[in-house]
Amino acid sequence: MFFVNLFCLLLRNENKKDNFTAKNLLHRLKSKTSPFWIKIRNGMIVIGAICGALIGAPAELPSLIDTLAGYGVAIGAVGAVLAQLTKK
Repeated sequence: MFFVNLFCLLLRNENKKDNFTAKNLLHRLKSKTSPFWIKIRNGMIVIGAICGALIGAPAELPSLIDTLAGYGVAIGAVGAVLAQLTKK
């Protein structure tokens, strides 16, 4: 819950009517998303899955690939969540 509150605090905008609260955040996660952002979300999920498979591969990979795969998982997860938060 701490991270949800921190996320809401970071995205707060005093000039708009609908400030980000935990309730509003859950509403945005459940609401419809436009087709463009659905494609972006699915692409980010694919990036995260491929990089996760690289991390979990039984073969010995260079450390650079392991590092980049770790970044890819993080980018995929954050990108998918942010794409889901957009409203139609």
